[in-house]
Amino acid sequence: MSLNIKPKTAALITAGVAVTASIGYMIYFDNKRRNDPTLKRKLKKEKKKAQKQEKQIEEAVKSSALQLIESVMAAAEKEPLPTTPEAKEKYFMEQVGAGESLCNKGEAFYNDAVLPFYLALRVYPAPMELIMIYQKTVPEPVFQMVINIMALDQQKRQNLFYEKFPGKDTNTRLAELPAGVNEEGTPVVRRSLVADKDIAEGEVIYTERPLVSALFPELEGSHCNFCLKLLNEENKVECPTCDLVAFCSQECAATANEDYHKYLCSHNKSTEIKEADEAEDKNIALEFHQVSKEKNVKYPYMIARFLSAMVAEELSKQKEGEKVGETTFGAWDHVDRFRYLETSASADSTSEIAMLKQVLGPKVQGISEFLSDEIYLMLKGKLLFNAYGIPASSEDTVVRESDEHMRSTDKEGKYIGAGLYKLSTYIGQSDDAPNVKLSFENDKLTVTAVKPISKDDELLASYTLPVPKKN
Repeated sequence: MSLNIKPKTAALITAGVAVTASIGYMIYFDNKRRNDPTLKRKLKKEKKKAQKQEKQIEEAVKSSALQLIESVMAAAEKEPLPTTPEAKEKYFMEQVGAGESLCNKGEAFYNDAVLPFYLALRVYPAPMELIMIYQKTVPEPVFQMVINIMALDQQKRQNLFYEKFPGKDTNTRLAELPAGVNEEGTPVVRRSLVADKDIAEGEVIYTERPLVSALFPELEGSHCNFCLKLLNEENKVECPTCDLVAFCSQECAATANEDYHKYLCSHNKSTEIKEADEAEDKNIALEFHQVSKEKNVKYPYMIARFLSAMVAEELSKQKEGEKVGETTFGAWDHVDRFRYLETSASADSTSEIAMLKQVLGPKVQGISEFLSDEIYLMLKGKLLFNAYGIPASSEDTVVRESDEHMRSTDKEGKYIGAGLYKLSTYIGQSDDAPNVKLSFENDKLTVTAVKPISKDDELLASYTLPVPKKN
């Protein structure tokens, strides 16, 4: 009797036989694995060998990546960067073009493309914005390498910052001290100022002027806009183009104008052509001052001064030039490292941001893009947490109460304004056992020991906090 089997059926039977044989072998193999000690040892040896090979491959990949990162960072350090906005824009376009050209040649050129993309990132005014663009347009291996290099560069820069700051002449250093645990139970540390030597009672440890300071708006004209000194008829120097501010000397007037006032002056007594911020006969700089005065707030103006001073600092760097391989630190490097109070957006903050952009926008290129809601609220939070109240030098000075928190060193004192200090920000708080006192001459702060302080002891002062102290 013949048996005709269709091709499809034959294929299914063949597959079934193969599967059955395979299952049978698996059962046999599993039995051998569980019962044959020789096979057990052989499999264990092969597993170890495979793991070793896998680890070697992984280490080789890591080593290759680290070599690439180190070579790119070394090349970037030697690369002279442009200083003017025009030169930076040209350089940026050239580097991005070079990176794209290399990527278009294929994966073999991806490593070569990392350097130009990273160099472009170094001169771009809004790095995070460019990173988001890179994420969408640059091949993943190149993008990840650029991110890794940027992270390492930032870590290197941060380490160098704390090596250089504070200077030896301050008799202090920054130390990492325990600050409890977070919600996950992980230990938290805080940077605080400690003595770098034994300090005697009554010894002046250091003095410093603020990164930025400001008067309450209603005291403008009666105190120096720059150093906050009380004015009289002999020392008063008026701004030639506005009647909102005055200074105690020509030196203060010149420094203020160079650092920030040329960007913030309302020109309300000037006969010159109206400034760009006075569109449609509306003097935004004047309105900004009047609104701040009405609400008795100083921090919006302090932020404006800080941003203006950052621009002046950048322009100064461009004139002087930065040597290849040299790392310098500016006001932003300090403020960026300060702790801050979380603040929420409000109608007032929205209005303040809008006015600041109108005042500075026509004069400071890129400020409108830089000054996001997040940046403004962060800066305001840093002032609320860290700024010290600057006391009045005269008992006759009348000051209204303000809702803005500042570190008050005398609960009964009257404060004419506030200052943000790059070193004294790190002084610890203690009402029970302070070992230093803070005193002010205008906006210059002096820190003096009130008891003997041993080397490595934390500097502690009595001042108010914006939030309850954590135990």
